Amino acid sequence: MLRIGELEMELDVVSAFFHALKWFLFTILTLGLAAFLYPYALTAFCINRTRLVDHTGRVRRLVCDLDVASRLGHALLWFVLACLTFGLAYFVYLYRVAKFVAEHTQVVEDA
Repeated sequence: MLRIGELEMELDVVSAFFHALKWFLFTILTLGLAAFLYPYALTAFCINRTRLVDHTGRVRRLVCDLDVASRLGHALLWFVLACLTFGLAYFVYLYRVAKFVAEHTQVVEDA
């Protein structure tokens, strides 16, 4: 097994709490529609706080560069599918969100 390095996440309880609170309020204000965008925000939030430290000690960051338009387009498609399947597509949707966010993630040199 090839070992490239270790992932370190710099995530504290306070920032996680306020991120969750913000999305809870968005969900209430949009009458639940923001719940379809929350998985993107949560995954990108965690990825953007993750670093890769290789065996030599060199640090790289994971950066997710999803824009709002691509999130909305992807979420709208899955919202329609979830409605057509009476919510059953939502279980597959969560896996597709992870794949979609991973495809928009890069490893960059830490400045």
